[in-house]
Amino acid sequence: MTGTAYDRPRLRPEVVFGPALRSGPKTVHHVKDARTGCYYRVGPREHFIMGLMDGGHTLEDIGRSYTDTYGRQLGPAHWQQMFTMLGRYQLLDGHADDEALDKLRRAHAAKESARQSRLRRRWVMLRPDRLCAALATRLAFAFRAAFLIPAFVLVAGLQVFVWTHLSTLTHEATHQRSWVITVPLSMLLFWGITVLHEFAHGVTCRHFGGTVTEIGLSWRFPMLTPYCRTDDIVLFHRRRARVGTAFAGVFVSLLALVPVLAWWLLAHDGVPGRSLAAGLLLFGSGGAVMSLLPVLRSDGYVMLTHSLNIVDLRRESYRFWRLRLRRRDPAAREQLSAYPPRDARAYAIYGITSLLLLLGAYCALMWVWFGTLQRWTGPVWAVVILAVESVVAAGILGLAARGRSGERQAADA
Repeated sequence: MTGTAYDRPRLRPEVVFGPALRSGPKTVHHVKDARTGCYYRVGPREHFIMGLMDGGHTLEDIGRSYTDTYGRQLGPAHWQQMFTMLGRYQLLDGHADDEALDKLRRAHAAKESARQSRLRRRWVMLRPDRLCAALATRLAFAFRAAFLIPAFVLVAGLQVFVWTHLSTLTHEATHQRSWVITVPLSMLLFWGITVLHEFAHGVTCRHFGGTVTEIGLSWRFPMLTPYCRTDDIVLFHRRRARVGTAFAGVFVSLLALVPVLAWWLLAHDGVPGRSLAAGLLLFGSGGAVMSLLPVLRSDGYVMLTHSLNIVDLRRESYRFWRLRLRRRDPAAREQLSAYPPRDARAYAIYGITSLLLLLGAYCALMWVWFGTLQRWTGPVWAVVILAVESVVAAGILGLAARGRSGERQAADA
């Protein structure tokens, strides 16, 4: 292709590359087109070639570097494949069409909208990118060791205090006479802490150079939770930035409990504010611990995936275990052999651990619910009701899983 218009190819300046991450047995790089908002995944060889498309290298230069690195030559078919892909996504500078870029942006928005369903929906409350950028500038001191170390000490001390005074806090939070005041006030304060939690994700993402597109409410059956969209986390090359962005929400939630502890210590026994503070400390700390468990889409899950440099940990762990259970099949054994030992251990351990955690949580919930139901209906009907509930919940979750599988297949297509 020497001598063509693509002789010294250059990608558009809005194209951003992410670091090498593991997905199943493969290495992938995320590529973002900031103009359309689209994210793509490419392999390490495509990433290598695209990384040299800066307008300063000729195709011969790129070909030689490729041969030196991978020991293979790039033939006309390889270049054709590469430029077809770049053209499809309009990534080449000077060869992108505004109308085609707008079409890609609309297609991306339509795909996001198509993911909405009765079991999965998002309501955007705020487009906070500018606000998060301003806050990141003003709060730059909060990312320095002089602030973070004492803050970590405070949070750790608070957690030691809460869990060593569990019975006292539980008694005060559950034995009070002013429920009419404390319940709505507690909910209001918890929502305030939740807002701080989500903004902490956004400000941290902005601090490390990402953009924050949305803050809102997310419905994933059976939970309604707030969310902050920090998709650019996959573009951060430093692992510390990715893990820190995921951890920032829980950290700020716990930090917000420090004045609550001071309030509890200063309030006298019998004062309504003391029981309210006890409830905030108890449920705030419990919620933070739950957020750190690496299951579902929790902050702990995102922290774990990025600490391991793995994306799609849950989905790939599920896929890995399906192959393990079919290992008598030669095709499954061949696919399993492609997993490096480190990745295979990570998927195996995560699959078992998350299954045990979810089963433990389910059994604990059923035990508590059975204890309540049997007082109202007797043990036999309590078992029947729980069995029916379990079947209905399994059916709904199965439908949700099939729906997500269909969405992933459509996205991959």
